[in-house]
This record gives sequence, C-alpha cells and structure tokens, in this order.
Amino acid sequence: MAQSTGVFVFALAGKADADNIIPVIWEVSRDGQRCDVVITDRGVYGAQHDAWWVRERPSVRVIENFATDGAPSLWERIRRVKWNRAAVRRFLRRRDVRLVAVQWREGVAHDAAGALRRALRWWSTDYFVQMQLAAADLGIPTVALPHGHSTKTTIIRSRHVREMSAAHGDKLPFADRDSFAAYVFCAGYHRDAIVEGSTMSGGNARVWGSARFNDAWVPRLYAEASPITLPPPAAGVKRRVLFFVPKWQNLVDRQATMRLIAALGANANVQLVVRGHLRAEAATLEPAERAILERGNVVLIADDVSSPSLISACDVVVDIDSSIAFDAVLLGKPYIRPKYLQDASVSTIWDQLGGAHQTDSLEATVNLLSSDTLVPAPRDGAFDEVVFGGTGATVLARYRDGLREIALQRRV
Repeated sequence: MAQSTGVFVFALAGKADADNIIPVIWEVSRDGQRCDVVITDRGVYGAQHDAWWVRERPSVRVIENFATDGAPSLWERIRRVKWNRAAVRRFLRRRDVRLVAVQWREGVAHDAAGALRRALRWWSTDYFVQMQLAAADLGIPTVALPHGHSTKTTIIRSRHVREMSAAHGDKLPFADRDSFAAYVFCAGYHRDAIVEGSTMSGGNARVWGSARFNDAWVPRLYAEASPITLPPPAAGVKRRVLFFVPKWQNLVDRQATMRLIAALGANANVQLVVRGHLRAEAATLEPAERAILERGNVVLIADDVSSPSLISACDVVVDIDSSIAFDAVLLGKPYIRPKYLQDASVSTIWDQLGGAHQTDSLEATVNLLSSDTLVPAPRDGAFDEVVFGGTGATVLARYRDGLREIALQRRV
C-alpha cells in the first residue's frame, strides 16, 4: 500500500477514545506518516501529550482543544466560536489534511437542518460535528474508529436503548453514521448486531479487528505501565482479585453485584481490589455502597490508576460486561464472569467461544475464587480470529493500510 501524503487528523475525547485509538495512531505513524492528534479532554491531554508512544513517533503532533462533552452551557457555546467552520476549514487546509478520524459517534448524513440552524452551526457547534462538516466541505474523508470493543453478540435492550428505538421502528437511529467513509468495528459479531438493530445502512461498515486487544499492542502497553504498590495481602490470602465495577445500565443486577463484592471483601482467602469503568459515570458507587466495601478486605482504586497497572498487580480478573477482560485472556490470567449478575437476554462471545469461567451464583463465584487452583478457562481455537481479528501485526497493518487507502480517495 502506497504511503499517503499530507496529514491524518485523529480527534479524541475521553479515556476510552485514547485507550482504543492510540494503537492505530502508533501504527499509522510508524514510517513517518504525519498525524495530528486533537484532544478535547483536559485529563486525557495531560496523560498523553508526552506519553511514551508520542516520544517514539516524531511525526505525531498532539494538540489541545478542550471542549465540554454533553449539553453545553452558554459559556461553552460562546467558546465554540473559536472553532467555527471557517477556522476548522483553515486548519484542515493549512495542514494539508487527507483524512479525519474520530471515535464511534454521530455522523452528519441525512442532515435536514434548516437555514437558521445551519447558520448557527457555522459559528458554534460540537467540535466533532464541526470537524466532520468542514471535512465534507473540503472533500476530506472521515472515518469512525472504535472507542471500545464488545463482548456482546446482541444489543443490550437497556431502558435507554428501548427509548431510542421506540420512535424508529424498534431500531436505533444510527442512519447519520452513513456519512463516514468507513465505520470500523473490531469484530463481525458486533457489526452484525449494530447493523441489524439500527437504521444505519451498513454499506460503510468495516471489520478490521481490535487495535487495542491483540498480541502486539497489549505486551507493549503492559511493559510501559507504571507499577503500583498495593497493600500487602493478609495471612492466608490465596490470590489478589481485581473486580471491575460494571456499567449498571447494561441490565446488571446492582444489588446482587454489591452483595458479591461485599462477600469477596469479607472472604479471608482473597484480597479484593475494586476499580470502576473508564466511563466512570456509568459505574459509580453510591456513598452507602462505598461504606459497605470500606468495612471489608477491599482496596478501592481511584480512576487515575491505569487498568494495565492494576491487572499486572493482580492474579485474577472479575468482570461482568467490559472488554477489559480481553486483556486477561491475552495475558493468560484467569477471568471470572459472574453470568448470573446480568440479564439472561444478554448474549456474549464468552457463551459461544469460551475464555471465561462463567458462574451462576454468589456461592459458586466465591468458591471458585477461594479454590486452591485457578487457571484460565479454555477457549475455542477460533477465539483470537473472531474476537481480535487475528495476530496483532495483521490487525494493525489492516488499520494502517485501510486508512491510507481511504485517504487516497480525497476529492480534489
């Protein structure tokens, strides 16, 4: 694949974007492809602007452009004037941008905005929308890259999903995603679930594997992770257990989950380390829940400690819904999924291809974690190909070559 000229722009928002898309930037820029990484989150910029991967890639330029996600305040709307359409177009022209990549998000297809709204949006709108509109004006292709991977083989029918689907023929209203030159998924089962359950046409859907979860990136990521010091285990502790708090809205039984965490915290055979999800607002603990945990043999971890640092320091991972469990699989660490904590309607890749010890009760989970011997669960021989997309070198090359091919489609 011929190397593209010009600059690739990667616009990132939160921690999940950075965690999943940085491996793509790292690979694309390996041979000197110029990449501008625009980060709109202050904390993510602080963590990434001088990170190890940036120091390895002199063709990468990290740019801060802080913005507020969600419903903007009046002051935020005024601040957005600084990235009005003319300013963003000028940036894209001056840098000779050939491709714009953002996280999975709303596109700008089938835009039926009236004249007034279009005029207002020219001067003040969400940065990622403005970037897409400006790129479209200049004939620059845009790509939506995964800000996460899915363990689910179906769409979870949470209350939010049901409400969104109700007004669109029981489909998620994703037709705006059709504006992307490519909407990239990590796995075919996730693509199928989203395309079948939404109004996006699927014509631009691509499956390139997981840039984040593979045997090339994970070893390097963990080698660079900062070591952490956890309290020494008490006498009699058999193993240190890392428990990721799930996203409650994904049909997870919150009370039963808290009972399990409390039971593990009271168990003398384990030291329990509890960590929230990258999207912390979806996995927060109430004050009363934290108080329960603080009475047990529990180590509560702040959000600023990386998952690789924690997983490196622990012997086994317990999780219900997050793709972080794939790290345990790749590292050869046991992964426990208390299946009974999630609604029976949720189907996962663990059900089809193994890789997880799936327990059906609190007692079974506690007994497994207290057992004298605990080894990784067996997985099907097709697991790595289906879930990760193959070897890491193959997957990362697929992202690199796919993006370069799309960049060459720029309209002059």
